[in-house]
Amino acid sequence: MTTPNDHDHQQETTVPAKTGRTRYSRTDLRRVHGLSESTLQNLWVNRESNGHPAAEIIDGVMHWDSVEWATWHHELQRSRAAANTTNAPKLDGDPEEMVGPAEAAKICGFADSTTVSHYVKTPPEGWPDPDDWDELPTRRRPKWKRWRLWQYLADRKGRGHAGGRPTGTGSRVAYPYQGDERLTLARQALAANPKATNAELIPQLLELTEKPYSRPTWNNILKSARAHPEED
Repeated sequence: MTTPNDHDHQQETTVPAKTGRTRYSRTDLRRVHGLSESTLQNLWVNRESNGHPAAEIIDGVMHWDSVEWATWHHELQRSRAAANTTNAPKLDGDPEEMVGPAEAAKICGFADSTTVSHYVKTPPEGWPDPDDWDELPTRRRPKWKRWRLWQYLADRKGRGHAGGRPTGTGSRVAYPYQGDERLTLARQALAANPKATNAELIPQLLELTEKPYSRPTWNNILKSARAHPEED
């Protein structure tokens, strides 16, 4: 039987067959998603603001639904990447899809794949190692999962510049979601309900767009709307 003292050596825990869903401990999350203990701890500590899924205690150890946690974390990475990049990143698509240098450049907002090729040879801090390689007749082509590139953008040092062009060129925004119609909706909701919390406003906002957006995304948009109640 697993005890709280040996949870670092346990395997992922599966709930009864009636659900078939896997529960991950923090040790499992470190292994599967390549995140550090301190990062996972910070995500949990800030759960009220980032929408972290609730934990389930199994044998004295916190666990999370593997699918729910991954879906939440991918969307958090996507929204943070958008807020952390001003060079028009391409942040749609399946998080687990493998992409080559050309698509990686679009994801990161680079002008072309030249920067990606340079980063493979001389990676900046946080640049992910390729998840796989295509063996071509004359060379090897690296491939990454989309979510690893989102994570790089979300965690990158020096906010607001994705690389590939000098600072000060290209389109820029003064704050996250500037010019986004969702920010306008968030401002309107705040104006109508100035004392409401983000948790109270998000259900209303979820119904206002044709395309669904996650709670972490709306939470970040509301944070920007509170900091910038009017368009500058």
